[in-house]
Amino acid sequence: MNKSAIILTISAIVFALFSCDNEDEITNPTNTSTSKGSFVIEQGVASGEMAITNISHLIFLALDQEEVLHNNGSNYPIITKEKLSTSQTGDYPMKLTIDFGSDTSICFDNRYRSGKITATITSYWKDSLSTIDANVENYYMATHTPSYNGTTLSYEYITECSSNIKLKIKYLGITNRYNGELHPTQQITTDSAYISTTLGSLELKTNRYTYFTEGFSTLAYNDDKTINTLYSNGTAMDKSNNSWIWNSKNAESTDEGLPYFVYNRECYWLISGDIKLYYKNLNNRQETTHIINFGQKTQPSCDNNASYSFMGSSITITLP
Repeated sequence: MNKSAIILTISAIVFALFSCDNEDEITNPTNTSTSKGSFVIEQGVASGEMAITNISHLIFLALDQEEVLHNNGSNYPIITKEKLSTSQTGDYPMKLTIDFGSDTSICFDNRYRSGKITATITSYWKDSLSTIDANVENYYMATHTPSYNGTTLSYEYITECSSNIKLKIKYLGITNRYNGELHPTQQITTDSAYISTTLGSLELKTNRYTYFTEGFSTLAYNDDKTINTLYSNGTAMDKSNNSWIWNSKNAESTDEGLPYFVYNRECYWLISGDIKLYYKNLNNRQETTHIINFGQKTQPSCDNNASYSFMGSSITITLP
């Protein structure tokens, strides 16, 4: 069975059967333990934000620099661009398909992927009021890390994420919505997103704004830098029949953290910034607020780690 099928099967079991186990602790990559329930929420929300960012990135690459998606020699993804009408003279409106196949294969950024992204695009994505309606079907991505047994090289999963999402991306033109400064601005919304990881699942709605601070005027992707504001909310479940309601948004003060999170498209993951996450356990009614940190503003490195504080300890989250 391919990896995508495995994780979707796990998700179905979580939702349909709620098979309960007695493990109350999990160990994260830094060997710091916390309750399984709280880890699922932070991990799930961070994975969901990463999935939405990554899907947008793939669509833009397929439109502007399709060759980048094939620079590792793989046959996948299969990219097709179709006019919506045979009578139209230009490329738009367009139906775009990015097909990673039904079995996982390594991709241009060393992630493993499967599934399909289809999008109807009214006009070029940098044209004012251009709208992209994307349908994400069983899209699976995973980050691998090298592991050595003596001199033998193998690869282990760090983290993985499967998603089914209906996503709308609209370019609003130059706006001053953020901090009174003018930036090319996208609005990204979804009323239907389902994210599953190995530890649990969540459903979410989101409304976020992406402000291009650099690189928007060029076709090259690796000079694009963005800051993002968001409000997301939804429900979550884990494998032990725990369920939550939650919402996430930008930090509200300097004491909480940076008032945005940052994605540089030269990096594979969200690079810095903070998200304030509130959730309530519907089993015991306990309420919790955490700040998920994706890195410091001046962080020069590109890594797939985020973190939050739990009972005085820093808990590391790995991003898919």
